Amino acid sequence: MKIVIIGAGSIAFTPSLISGFATDKRYRGATIGFVDVNAESLDLVAGVARRASEEFGMDWTLEASIDRRGVLPGADLVTAAIGVGGVDAWELDVDIPARHGFIQPVGDTAGPGGLFRALRHIPVLVAIGKDMEQLCPNATFYNFTNPLTVLTQAVNSLTRTRCVGLCVGPDLTWNHVCRVVGVEKTRTSAVLGGLNHVHWLLDFRIDGKDARPVLAAALDEMEGDGARMAAFRAQYDGLATRPQEPQAGQPLCAGLFRKLGAYPGPGDGHVAEFFPQLIRSTVNDLERFQGEAIRHVRESYPRLTRKMQALVDASSAFDTEAFAREMAWEHTQLLGILAAQQDNLNHTYYVNIPNRGHIHNLPDDVPVEIPARVDAAGLHPYALGDLPQSIVPALAQRAAVLDIIIEAAMEGSRRKAIQALCNDAYCTDLGAVERCVDALLQAEADYLPNFR
Repeated sequence: MKIVIIGAGSIAFTPSLISGFATDKRYRGATIGFVDVNAESLDLVAGVARRASEEFGMDWTLEASIDRRGVLPGADLVTAAIGVGGVDAWELDVDIPARHGFIQPVGDTAGPGGLFRALRHIPVLVAIGKDMEQLCPNATFYNFTNPLTVLTQAVNSLTRTRCVGLCVGPDLTWNHVCRVVGVEKTRTSAVLGGLNHVHWLLDFRIDGKDARPVLAAALDEMEGDGARMAAFRAQYDGLATRPQEPQAGQPLCAGLFRKLGAYPGPGDGHVAEFFPQLIRSTVNDLERFQGEAIRHVRESYPRLTRKMQALVDASSAFDTEAFAREMAWEHTQLLGILAAQQDNLNHTYYVNIPNRGHIHNLPDDVPVEIPARVDAAGLHPYALGDLPQSIVPALAQRAAVLDIIIEAAMEGSRRKAIQALCNDAYCTDLGAVERCVDALLQAEADYLPNFR
C-alpha cells in the first residue's frame, strides 16, 4: 500500500497519523509519501516517521518532497491537511474581519475568514485532484482541509478524482451530549446529519429509547431546574447523579436545540459562524470568544513542535498511544475507515460526500455530512430523508453560496468574492463587507495568485 500525505508538515494531523500506522500491522512494509512546501516541516515529520518505522519494525519506504507530482505516482490513497499561508494567514482571516465588526471564534468555515480560507485553498485542492487524475487515478482523496464542504465540492465538481471529506465533529457532538446527560456512550445510539461544522443530532437514544427529552432535562438542570432530570434518573439506571459537562460554554447550541428541536454541533465555536446574528445575544464573554481557536494554536503548536523534534533526536521515548492522544484526534477516523475496508468490518463512520439523495431537502452535489457503513466494497452512505424543516434554512443558505465561492477562487474574482460574503449570514452592512474583502485581498495577496 502507498499512502501520500499532502500538507505533511501539519502539527495537528501528521504525527498522530504516523503513530496510528506505526502500531498497526496492516501497514508493515507500506510506502508513505510526505509532501509539504515547507522543507523544514517536511524534514521534521519525515524524521518522526523514520524513527517510528525503526522503533516498531514497520520497514516503511519513505518518500518526502516539496513536489507532489514526484510522490503521487502509484498512490492508493491521498490525504490533505494543508494550510496555505499557515497560521499567519489564518490569523489574518480572524484579525482583519474583527476590525470591521465580524466576530469569528474560529474563522475557518463561514464568514469572511471561511471565505478567504476557501479562496486560498480551492485552487490548490483542485490542482491536487487533477494531478491525481494522471498519476494515481484509482486513489481516493481524503480531505481534512477546511473549509471542508466547499473544498470537497470543488474537487468533486472540477476533477474526476473522488474526494471524501473527513471531520471528527459528529463524534465530538455525540460524546458531548453523553457527558451532558451523564451516560456511557456504549448505552447510546445517535444519528447526525447536515453540513460540516453545523451537523444536527437527529436521533439520540439510551437503551433504545428516545433520549432527546433526557438531553433537554439535563440542560434545564444545568440552569437550575432539576425536576425533570430527577425523574429520568429514576427511569434510567446508571445515569450520573449530575451532568458531567457544564453547558455554560455552549449556550448557543443549547438555545438552538430548544428553539429548533435538534441539537447542533460540534460546539458554539463552529456553529456560531452559521448563526452570527445570535452571537451577541447568547455569548457572554465576546472578548474570549473572538479568535479563541487561533489563540489555542499559537499557544500549543510550539510545544508540540518541540515534542516532535525530541522524537527525531531520540531524546524522547516514542510512546505512540500517548503521542497520538495528545497531538490530535482527526486521524482516528481515517484509520478506522481503512481498517473497515481492509478487514470487511461493516462499521459506521461519518463522511462528507456529494449529496445523491441522501438528504432530500438539501441540493444535490453539495457535500453533506452523513453516516456511512464501511466494508470491503467501500462506503455505503445512509439516506437520512428530509431534515427537520426548522434547521434547513441555515443549511440551504450556506449550500447556495458554495458555487459562487468556487468561481471566485478559480477566476480570481473580487466581484464574486464580495457577492459570496454578501450572501453570508454575517452580512449586515454592505459597505463593511466590501471594505473587509479589500483589506483581506491586500493583506493576503502573496497567498492568492489567482487574484493578481
